[in-house]
This record gives sequence, structure tokens and C-alpha cells, in this order.
Amino acid sequence: MRARLGRYGLLTLLGGLSLTFLGVVWAHDSSPAYGGKHSLKGRYVSAETAYDVSTEHVVPDGSGNVGPPIFFAATAVMEADGKGNVSGESDGFYGGTPPPGVNLGPAWFKGTYSIDSNGRVTITSCSTAVTGFFADITPCVTNGTVEYKTQVGYLQDDDGNKLTTVEQINNSDSSQGGCCAVTGFLVHARVWTKKASEKDHHD
Repeated sequence: MRARLGRYGLLTLLGGLSLTFLGVVWAHDSSPAYGGKHSLKGRYVSAETAYDVSTEHVVPDGSGNVGPPIFFAATAVMEADGKGNVSGESDGFYGGTPPPGVNLGPAWFKGTYSIDSNGRVTITSCSTAVTGFFADITPCVTNGTVEYKTQVGYLQDDDGNKLTTVEQINNSDSSQGGCCAVTGFLVHARVWTKKASEKDHHD
């Protein structure tokens, strides 16, 4: 009996770790705790500082060693439609070379999101050349040919007034037809806050 329980526990643990690694979330539209996708609806803004620790900025001595983390500041506006889709614009400053750095935007993005019964949110987004909220409704490509971003986080409350996430840039692979290989990730913690006039009520 112990052996069976041990194997089952190990399989459960490995399965849970695999799902977490892949960013797979089972979305519950009618979650009793968080109202499903409807909990994330309205206009959200964020502004924060972070560090680029990716392997893109190697030191120039030819050794291949990664340079020190590069400071950057980012801000964004995001609209969630309450149906699993997001759209927005981002901007900011990257403290790379040459100093004092360069402007990062503005740049439009699009994407999708899901929410589980514990208020865990996963947002997958990518850039778009089409300007305007929800002006580009084509899905993001996530098969390795282009760069895209994944955010995971938790809603602070049932009303979805605040969402705290961490963000990673996913790899693109030039061997799969992408423009360039991207490795590493951004250490980026976001706090999305809903527009004040939209708080405490839902359509």
C-alpha cells in the first residue's frame, strides 16, 4: 500500500510541476471565488522598475559571459474584456548602452488570459503593429518562431481591482523561422491597478 501511495504521490507531484512549467492553467469561467474571466475586466495601468538579466547582453571580451543586470523602467496600460482577451500599449526606458539609455516604446500588444478558481491569472501577450485597443484580434504565435511574453500572478480580491504578476519573455528560435534567438528573461514584477472609476462595479 505504501509503495502504491508513494508512486501515486510522485506522479501527482511530477504532473503538477509539468503543468506549472508549461504555464498551463485550467480556466473556470464560473469560479465561485473569483467570477472566472469576468473578474479581470476594465482598464488597468502599471509602472515599475526592473532588471534585464537575459543572456542577450554578453560582455564584449569574447568570453561569452553575461554582463551585469541592466536596469530599466516600464509603464503600460492594459484593457481586459472579461472574456479572456487583453490589449494595450507599453512604454519605458532601457538603461543599456550608450548611456543614459534608450526609450522602449510606445508599442502595442495583444493577448489572452485565463483565471483559475484560486484567482491565479496567466496572461500570454505579444507585440502588434496595429494600433488601438483590440484592433488586432489575430492570436499570438507561441510556437517558437516569434518572441512572446507570459505573466503569472494572483488577483488581490474578487472584484479584480488589483493584479500582481511576474513576467518572462519566452524564447524565440531562429532555427524555427524566427528573426532571432532570444534567451534568458526579464526579472519584472508588475502591479496592475484598475481605473478608479471602474472599481467596485461590473457590467
